[in-house]
Amino acid sequence: MATRAAVGAGVSRRHLLQGSALLLGGGLLVRHGLAGALCRPTQADILGPYYRFGAPFLATLAGAGEPGERLVIDGRVLSADCRTPLPNALVEVWQANSQGLYDTQTPGNFTERGQFHLRGMLYTDEQGRYRLETVMPGRYPVPPNLPELERYAGITRPAHIHFRVMESLHVPVTLQLYFAGDPYIPKDPWAQAHPDNVIELKSEAVGRSGVFDIVLARGL
Repeated sequence: MATRAAVGAGVSRRHLLQGSALLLGGGLLVRHGLAGALCRPTQADILGPYYRFGAPFLATLAGAGEPGERLVIDGRVLSADCRTPLPNALVEVWQANSQGLYDTQTPGNFTERGQFHLRGMLYTDEQGRYRLETVMPGRYPVPPNLPELERYAGITRPAHIHFRVMESLHVPVTLQLYFAGDPYIPKDPWAQAHPDNVIELKSEAVGRSGVFDIVLARGL
């Protein structure tokens, strides 16, 4: 895939890297609001042991009674030129609650049945935009005896939200979104490897908010 100049509002002087890097990450991430920052490919993150298949279609993950600090994340899903919006891209998200607990106690059982909590799916609108309303996820230690993750047992994970983003003509990407200033990021092997997935949050009248734009590599 040839290098393209990434032009357009908010992404001037951002350039795509060679397609060989795209194969590692399956997508590109625009760090919103960083003047002169590159539109760089991001390495695909792990799916994680708490994924569950079949989450409901909803964008408000946390109801009014959900404990924790309110959080709004919005952004765009864009094509590889960093300016073309991707309407009807599927955005799937899941996270721990404010105490660091997921809605499953059987990690790795992706098809577990039962009520879903703090999970959802939505389609981007005609401008490629999405918006999530939730609460700040809590931190938690990696449990022992997880296959392939045994050596990380006991490491405290920074607060994060999981994303899977798909569109029919683009390469899907799985990643985790982190928040600047979290003291556990420097010692977390996944957050350290994906600094472009760390965003700034700003304080609002109620809770906090952040912007997270994702650019998908062309699949054809």
